Amino acid sequence: MVSHNSIPWFADMRANNPVFYDPEFVFYYGVKGAWQVFRHKEAKRVLSDYQYFSNLFIPDLGKNIMGRNVNQSDPPDHKKLRSLVAKVFVPAVISKHKDWIKQQCEEILEPWLEKGEMDFIHDFAIALPNRVIAQILGIPAQDHAQVHEWVTTIVTNVKTMEEMEASFAAQQSIAGYLEKMMELRRNDPQDDLVTHLLQSEVNGERLGKEDLLGTVVGMFLAGFETTASLLGNVMYTFCQHPEVLQHLLDHPEDYDKIINEVLRVLPSAKSMTRVAKEDLELGGQQIKKGDYINIWLISGNYDPEVFPDPETFDFNRPNLADTLSFGHGIHYCFGVPLTKLETQIALDVVFSRIRDVQIKKGATLEMTPSTIITGFQSLPVTFSKIKELSDVMQ
Repeated sequence: MVSHNSIPWFADMRANNPVFYDPEFVFYYGVKGAWQVFRHKEAKRVLSDYQYFSNLFIPDLGKNIMGRNVNQSDPPDHKKLRSLVAKVFVPAVISKHKDWIKQQCEEILEPWLEKGEMDFIHDFAIALPNRVIAQILGIPAQDHAQVHEWVTTIVTNVKTMEEMEASFAAQQSIAGYLEKMMELRRNDPQDDLVTHLLQSEVNGERLGKEDLLGTVVGMFLAGFETTASLLGNVMYTFCQHPEVLQHLLDHPEDYDKIINEVLRVLPSAKSMTRVAKEDLELGGQQIKKGDYINIWLISGNYDPEVFPDPETFDFNRPNLADTLSFGHGIHYCFGVPLTKLETQIALDVVFSRIRDVQIKKGATLEMTPSTIITGFQSLPVTFSKIKELSDVMQ
């Protein structure tokens, strides 16, 4: 497992082994051995140069629907899939959900206000994006918990045969559920992403069943994981740097800068994967066609050649657009507007109701055991409830 405590190791690798082959590194579904990329410039090249580096890295094992979605696709299929999905995530469309998202934030937070403490990860950060992405997809509220359970099983690091079978079983379960849901939407269209995908065409062509299933599952994975991790990482940052929280409360116009620096220091996605499409040279190393490549986004975000004094939290950096936290190039995450909107609404609600937030004394924080996601397994916090105006005046 690579945790945030590995920052010194990343620095050593950037300096001495910026592109390094690790024969023991285990990828998805038992794939073993991969090149590790640590410096920003090589990482940026691999992420953006789709002519040499393919996003088709998940093996086609028959039962695996995850290989058929916009995140695991190359041009020209990628352009078709992205054009169908991206239009749902533009600010003008997702802003329709602002009031509903605010209502969900208030509902999730309310039970904890009088207690003065909560596990921010389990009690808030996981619950909110699970509801939001399910709502956008059109999954009924009574099914949110079951779908979330399947998704959690799918995104677990799949290394052993047992984990592989569990992932396949969860994929087949969610596929069966979505097939039934799609049939309902064909007969009774709704204002949701599933209906949109069923009805949309590119050059007169609609998505086939496998592409539909893979895309919907991929959307749930991306929409849930990145936002849940970001929410937890933001709260952790505010606990470590209360002055940053106070600055945000005093200067809400700096929201984007602060969130982007959180994403640089604690990127929701720790790494991304590509496969070499032909023999090539990268960082002084000879890469062979078919070799797997693991791009350490978090290491690139700490590259002092791009971000001077990288271990200092500084939201006034002039080049935060150069962070790799959401990828780069044609595969840059199209869900960024939704993730940032959810986070902004959540912060507005949370800090309109509580103050004096700090990590619970005696709590031991452990990061999620993943080479993919940067986040905390739990984040116990204590706080004071902001009194109502009528209470203050008494």
